[in-house]
Amino acid sequence: MEGLRSCPHKVGSATLWFGRQVRQYVTVEPVMLFYMLGSFLQYSAVIQLLYLKLCVIKFNDTSACQSLSSHPDMEKYTQDAGSNWLIILNAFLTVASIASTLFYGAWSDRVGRRVTIILPAVGSIINGIVLILCARFMLSSPWYVVVGTALMGLFGSFPTLTTAVFSYMGDVTNSDNRTMRFSILEAMTFSGSFIGLITAGVVIDNAGYIAAFAYYIACNVVVVLYTIFWLRESVPSSSPSNAATDSDIKVLVDDIDSQVETDLGTPDAAPKGCCRELVRFENVKSIVRILIKKRPHYGRLQIFLLISCLFTLQLVGEGFTDTIILYLKKDPLEFDASTIGFFQGLKNGLTALTLIVGMPLLRLTRLHDTVIAFVALLFRSGAFVMIAFARQRLTVFLMPILYCPSGIPAAVTRALLSKNVGLNEQGGLFSLTGALETMTTLLSSAIFNALYPATKSIIGGGFVFIVMAVLLIIPMLLMMWVHDLQKGNTAYNLARQPASEDLDI
Repeated sequence: MEGLRSCPHKVGSATLWFGRQVRQYVTVEPVMLFYMLGSFLQYSAVIQLLYLKLCVIKFNDTSACQSLSSHPDMEKYTQDAGSNWLIILNAFLTVASIASTLFYGAWSDRVGRRVTIILPAVGSIINGIVLILCARFMLSSPWYVVVGTALMGLFGSFPTLTTAVFSYMGDVTNSDNRTMRFSILEAMTFSGSFIGLITAGVVIDNAGYIAAFAYYIACNVVVVLYTIFWLRESVPSSSPSNAATDSDIKVLVDDIDSQVETDLGTPDAAPKGCCRELVRFENVKSIVRILIKKRPHYGRLQIFLLISCLFTLQLVGEGFTDTIILYLKKDPLEFDASTIGFFQGLKNGLTALTLIVGMPLLRLTRLHDTVIAFVALLFRSGAFVMIAFARQRLTVFLMPILYCPSGIPAAVTRALLSKNVGLNEQGGLFSLTGALETMTTLLSSAIFNALYPATKSIIGGGFVFIVMAVLLIIPMLLMMWVHDLQKGNTAYNLARQPASEDLDI
């Protein structure tokens, strides 16, 4: 009888233990998944909405604007005007998000990561509401779309979100498991894009723009609710400076499942003057200090090399995204929109799968992270060469198989960067990389969108991909340099502590 009475207690204890285990290992991955899903869905929908809005405002003929292929003059005007407005849209988003991220990142090192995860999601919700109104009132000015996008940028947008989630992951991992956890987190970007790209067209075609933007809002509401009710704060608040101590690190990494009922599991009281802390120029100065501070094991040099590596990877990646659509639509491949979408979905899906499954398996080989990244870069270069000479559809669809390890170098680079700084510098570091990655979007667009039409007659338009393959030699060399600098450094225990002021290198 007593055994029966104790049964509910045992079930409850087992459920609580399971919840603790899940909460330990499932942290910011769902945040990245749902945010990226919504972002790719929104970006695809807002381009189509903008084109339709510009056409309707100019010609006041909705039915004709929905079938522009039958009206060449209207189509030409819409594409030209749409391209100009997209430049304006991206410029406002880039400037606003870079400016805000440089403040939010270092700020999160003091007030915590959760608030800087919630802010970009709130900005996206506001943007979604504005877009719904723009879709409902089709004759409204396109400037309202720009206003919504600028507001989203002021709340941080993608750069601040990535700063927060990678900083969080740096807080709760150690040098042994950080690369694998960063790889899984990176995979969420490709998984979100895969789902977003596939579902965007279906939702728009069957339910319209308002439903698509409601879907976008729902994804970000999930991010906010998940962060409030599930995600624990990773920045200890035991001291005024929020600097992590050895005991804090033990709570966060080694014994986190036994601390579910402590302060880490409850909403944090907002530090006094946290809003004043946000607008201090000290936040930007702290980023500069991260770059110039002397560190052990040539850490300062490694940070410069790894940031350069990440910058090059992002530059090539954005360039590929911009030019591959134009390349696939031209003769002899002549892909239509749905086929291009399927190709992109396949490419992103295989990349995500490789990060989730392949990276843990590669870690079992005990190869150094830099060696794994170097091999992945070789595969990526080979994929670019393959697509440059592709003249048949089968070759194009085989290319993602060779391309699938391409997400590994970025994940490895972020993990190595995180290992070279202290816990109280994670936010500042990733705000810098987030801002640089955002800048590469405009830079790569200017470079490769000019290079592709200028070299369209060389290798059937594939010359631009040969250039990308050659550019990847830069991160390969940088990875080998970092590998050489890390010889003899078997652990990153110092990187788990705030950087001291009396380091000798």
